[in-house]
Amino acid sequence: MTSVLCVGIAVYDEIFALPAFPTRPTKIFASDFASAAGGPAANAAITIARQGGTAALWARIGNDMQGERIVADLIRSDVDVSRIRRVDDARSGISAVGVTQDGERMLLVFADPNLDTDASWLPFDDIKGYDAVLADVRWPMAALAVIERANALGKPTILDADLTSDPAALAGLVPLASHVVFSEPALAQMTGGGADTEAALRGLYSAGGHVLVGVTLGEGGACWIDANGFQHEPGLPIRAIDTLAAGDVFHGAFALAIARALPAREAMRFANLVAAVKCTRWGGGASIPTAAEVASFVATQTSSITPTKDFA
Repeated sequence: MTSVLCVGIAVYDEIFALPAFPTRPTKIFASDFASAAGGPAANAAITIARQGGTAALWARIGNDMQGERIVADLIRSDVDVSRIRRVDDARSGISAVGVTQDGERMLLVFADPNLDTDASWLPFDDIKGYDAVLADVRWPMAALAVIERANALGKPTILDADLTSDPAALAGLVPLASHVVFSEPALAQMTGGGADTEAALRGLYSAGGHVLVGVTLGEGGACWIDANGFQHEPGLPIRAIDTLAAGDVFHGAFALAIARALPAREAMRFANLVAAVKCTRWGGGASIPTAAEVASFVATQTSSITPTKDFA
């Protein structure tokens, strides 16, 4: 079975269904509520496991109630949590998320600065047992060390290049990974926002060392630069109910596809599809679809969706 190591952040999401985002200070009564483990690397690991891969998560959490809930949710999704470190005198990350009726979301996020950033305790020799590595940018010391070791072993290294409060960390990690997929805000942060998308991607790719540099475009799908030039995979027409974790799901599915040695076009198509199915379901990371649920979605579509072997 294809295995992917995910490295980065795990948080606990508390999700509220809202009629609309407030325009002034007020009290809002939610029409629904859900809670689940979240965070880019954690959601990617859940996606990989639910799509039929083997996933492990290397992360840090507080030694608290939220941390216990995070671990329990990951275990329920068959993610290997044996290398998640509980840090005493620190609190697990937590997010309060508002999701409106059109599926858009707004987040209030707490990350405890007392979570130890040291990564020297990680079992780097274990990396040789994985088919690929995915890292987010929220634990830079670990991402750097893991990507460098995986590169030395000839493993594909996928960076979830998302917006961060530490732009220097993003800038330091981007040149290292074989496959870099940005969010649109992170691409603007990395390149200064002056160039159009294609020019920004070309500039990063031309610096050398990458197999692929891409960006997710929400409902517009994704585009990327690789040895075949600039390419675009359009999004799928869906009615979005909840876009929380969509980018994380995209990165997890993409990493699994790359670990399975799929070509870039098929990997992007697969990632687009799994993320789109997630957006049709309420509940953040708790509603990340299984492989069977993705296949069922494909079977019900009257529009043209080109299957790959990974969701047939």
